[in-house]
Amino acid sequence: MAKMSATKRQYVKISKIQKQSLLQLVFDNGMKIREASQKLNLKYAAAKTFVLQFRKKLLRKEFNYASDKPCQTCPKRDVYNPFKIVSQIGGKEISSKTYTYN
Repeated sequence: MAKMSATKRQYVKISKIQKQSLLQLVFDNGMKIREASQKLNLKYAAAKTFVLQFRKKLLRKEFNYASDKPCQTCPKRDVYNPFKIVSQIGGKEISSKTYTYN
């Protein structure tokens, strides 16, 4: 069992300049997170967390929800979408049926 040390690790906040530099190195220059964190003298875990959170925020911005509450359903519309189910054997149509979905 590992002993708990009496000293706590120093918490260092990443500055805006370092964040911008990290994003530029990783996304623009194609550098790996580990290499960029070493170059900027940052802890790898902190750099990785920041990059992953940034990616998550980008994905959230790009995805458009239909409403503010994404888990709710949209009201029924007066649009009818017909679709056809075709059964084939050996490339020959055996039967088909058209349905209307609204």
